Amino acid sequence: MHRHKFFFGTLRGRLILSVAAIHAVMMSLFITDLTLRQRVMLLDRQVEEAEALTQSLSTSAAGWIAAADVSGIQEIVETQRRYPELIFAMVVDNQGLVLAHTDPSRMGKYLLDLPHEVRQTMLSKSPALVDVAVPAMLGSRHVGWARVGIGQKAYGEKLTEIIRNGVLYAVATILIGSTIAWSMGRRITRRLYAVQETIDAVRTGNRQARSPIAGTDEAAVMAKEFNAMLDALAKQDEKLRNSEARYRCIVDTATEGIWVVGPDLKTVFVNARITEILGYGGDEIMGRPMMDFLFDEDKADHLRKMQNRQMGISEHYERRFRHKNGDTVWMLTSATPIIDEENGFNGAFSMLTDITERRQAEEELRRYKDQLEQTVLQRTAELLLARDAAEAASKAKSLFLANMSHELRTPLNAILGFSQMMRRDPNASETQRENLNIINRSGEHLLSLINDVLEIAKIEAGRLQLEVAPFDLGSMVRDVTEMMRLRAQEKGLQLLLDQTSEFPRYIKSDEARLRQVLVNLVSNAIKFTAQGVIIIRLGVKNNTRKHLLMEVEDTGPGIKPEDQKRLFKPFVQLAESGMQKGTGLGLAISRQFVELMGGHIGVESAVGKGSLFRVELPVELAALADILKAEKRGEVVALAPGQPAYRILIAEDQHENQLLLSRLMTAIGLEVKIAENGAQCVKLFQDWHPDLIWMDRRMPVMDGMEATRRIRLLADGQAVKIVAVTASAFQEQRQETLDAGMDDFVRKPYRFEEIYGCLARQLGVRYLYRSELPEEAVPDVLLTAGMLAVLTPELRHELGVALESLDDKRISAAIQQIGKVDLQLSRTLSRLTDSFDYPAILGALADTNRRFPQ
Repeated sequence: MHRHKFFFGTLRGRLILSVAAIHAVMMSLFITDLTLRQRVMLLDRQVEEAEALTQSLSTSAAGWIAAADVSGIQEIVETQRRYPELIFAMVVDNQGLVLAHTDPSRMGKYLLDLPHEVRQTMLSKSPALVDVAVPAMLGSRHVGWARVGIGQKAYGEKLTEIIRNGVLYAVATILIGSTIAWSMGRRITRRLYAVQETIDAVRTGNRQARSPIAGTDEAAVMAKEFNAMLDALAKQDEKLRNSEARYRCIVDTATEGIWVVGPDLKTVFVNARITEILGYGGDEIMGRPMMDFLFDEDKADHLRKMQNRQMGISEHYERRFRHKNGDTVWMLTSATPIIDEENGFNGAFSMLTDITERRQAEEELRRYKDQLEQTVLQRTAELLLARDAAEAASKAKSLFLANMSHELRTPLNAILGFSQMMRRDPNASETQRENLNIINRSGEHLLSLINDVLEIAKIEAGRLQLEVAPFDLGSMVRDVTEMMRLRAQEKGLQLLLDQTSEFPRYIKSDEARLRQVLVNLVSNAIKFTAQGVIIIRLGVKNNTRKHLLMEVEDTGPGIKPEDQKRLFKPFVQLAESGMQKGTGLGLAISRQFVELMGGHIGVESAVGKGSLFRVELPVELAALADILKAEKRGEVVALAPGQPAYRILIAEDQHENQLLLSRLMTAIGLEVKIAENGAQCVKLFQDWHPDLIWMDRRMPVMDGMEATRRIRLLADGQAVKIVAVTASAFQEQRQETLDAGMDDFVRKPYRFEEIYGCLARQLGVRYLYRSELPEEAVPDVLLTAGMLAVLTPELRHELGVALESLDDKRISAAIQQIGKVDLQLSRTLSRLTDSFDYPAILGALADTNRRFPQ
């Protein structure tokens, strides 16, 4: 195998193989072409012979066919047998009847494949059979057909002979060409071997060896170029020796130490600076590993770094070395691997800088630092005690605020919710509506006061968070102006929005806080101005970034300079306005909001001339496409048709809030069940599988957070939607509820549209709105005996007993059962119970029982 490899790897072998391959290809192409040409020629000759025989037979048999002399026709056909390649010959009449055939058994049979036209026709043309049919004509009259088939015996023999001769010629040509190539290759390689001998001599160290080949051919030219290359290398060696001497001089005088180890990690070079730093002579270091000059505790790390070097990794680090006298020498080391041309490890090169003095100075600094840290730790411990005390007070304050928020907001939720629901009753009189409006306004005012106190508490605790989003500034300002204009008109004041103001309409900021600032400023201006006008102005100030300017100017009594200094402090009310109601928190909250948004609020005022409050804060511009405000579509009256019958579970311990939320759900036809604590909620979820759970955060037995976590661990617990309903004052508790596994967050006291909006977000429900329906489509609630007739006697009885007992839970349960029978009837009953029109239902039940007795 090696001999074959050696032969085929030489120039001579490749030359012979190339010549043989070229001859083989050329002769193959020649034989193939010759064979194809001969095949075509032989086939054409075969066709000519078949046509001639058929034409002769047709001419000879025409008269006999006309005479209907079958024996004469057969004699003519028999004469065709003398042709050696004949397969068959026949004569047929116009109807295809075989009159004569070289195979007598075919006589008297009919042919089906005669030509359709009376002319000479080639029925088959292949080496195996050439089949020709020629019409037999007697004058111009067609009397029959002559048909002859010739085979390929002679054709195949001739073609085989041609191929055989071609192969012999090809083999002979290949042999002759290979012999010539062998001779030429031998002459060429003999001179190349002479060059190889010179190369081997140079490799063994004979730098004076030169190739003796003379002449003008390629081998001689190559030998001359090789000799010239050796001369050039000799000159480069001389330059290299001189350069190495200069390099050695430079390296030995360098201020940094240089240490080189070989692939076995033993020293192959150090400069004079290394011997000076460590106190060893160069011969004491050469041939020894660097590890011999390290302390024992550093050797393991040194071996790891040498492994990194073998993996091609460069490093910079500090290393301790042992001086010859035993002292410690610190050196800053920059080490890099030496990689050969084949990407193999060939040693390592290190640059070392003596940093012993620096390390000694650092050690001294470290001692001073430790002493300072000890002092700082002592002071820090004292501060931590003070901080813990402050945090405990803050925690107690936050706990108090959370409890107060829950205790105040929970009854407010029922007050505002039921007053709003009763205002919707179409049967309420104007006096009742006026009383309900007073209740609602008073509740909203109380909620505003609570919110002010809580906002100040959150600001002081550092728990207030901005909610920056794009919004329509122009729309917000117009809304506030329209909202406050009625209050101004009640006092005979003009409230104007300066229409010449130029300001960006769409910005990114905290809309709710900015609205509250503007409302506080305008409200104060109305409160303290007896006559005249109040003007709102907006503008833009371009500094390094855009700043929004917002001014509220009034014609009130003005503010004394000494009062202006304490105007923005919490719970401060000026003496002149002591008769005014309020908490004294509005301006304090406004200042905190503005400063939290990175802005500034100030006042310019003179006694008797009015006041001008100016807000300046940075804003970011927004585009119209960024404004994503939900369209207010009015009062929800029912679910849109074609939706599933959703199940709603209410987890709430307060009866009033249970009743309010339950009526909001049943009013639009949803099926409701109520749990009074978290444990009941988990049990009802397992038994009833609701689609959404309204989850109160605070409940006895088990709170809403723990109930949510347990539900999420149950089967189908990830599918149900859970919404936190809480009276918490702190926004960060929203994230706590989401982290516990809840899907959304609604804060008490809630508005009806907040509840219905949350339902739409979580379940995708669609509503019918009163504003979208024609007036006749929302008639007064009418209940007839015929409508109740669809109910079973037992269900009618249960409804009547529930109404007479005034038990809200029992009434809701009965209406839910009716919803399974007639959804529209259950909605009608829900609207009547929401307006407490129990007599109408009881009257309709009595009428039904009379007209449809049990």
